[in-house]
Amino acid sequence: MDPVIPPAVMFGLARDILRKEMGQRIERRREIGRDTPDGVRLTSEISTLVQLGQSLDETTAKQIIAAGRAAVEARLAPPRMPRCDASDLYAQFPDLLPEDAQVWVGPGWRAILTEAFDALKGRPVVVHMAREDRAGLRLVVGSVGDWKEPDFDLAAAVADRTWARSLKICETCGAPAANGSWSRYRTRCADHAEER
Repeated sequence: MDPVIPPAVMFGLARDILRKEMGQRIERRREIGRDTPDGVRLTSEISTLVQLGQSLDETTAKQIIAAGRAAVEARLAPPRMPRCDASDLYAQFPDLLPEDAQVWVGPGWRAILTEAFDALKGRPVVVHMAREDRAGLRLVVGSVGDWKEPDFDLAAAVADRTWARSLKICETCGAPAANGSWSRYRTRCADHAEER
């Protein structure tokens, strides 16, 4: 323990910060209503703060005092979604993905992406980008040389089919997507709605 701050005072300060954060969230929840999506999120955050206060240890208390709100917000931040390992895709589709291609998708869309790449394999095209955009999986496909009509039509059809399928599948786990307040921005199942 820090010899300057007695343990009782340090834990008291940390709990005061936690109480202030809980109070702010309770007030916001009263304003917007408990049964709204934001109200449910705030209820969850309040519960996390209560648990943090009950199991407060020396290290966490010091972090809360030192960083104040930032330490509390870090504990409440939604989990980050893991990303698909692009190196496997580069190895599997070396002619389709140039070195500067951008692949940034969650593991739940891996099967959709592999299916799209299989459909394009062997054609004179390259995929410049495969990433989440406006809740769907966006493919940017370019030609190697001049576009030929059958290749252009295939690339457009694959990109459209990929986009449509991705809107129905959770980017995190591959389960069927659920509708919610997040649906305009992310395609997730109910279990992964808060992952970003």
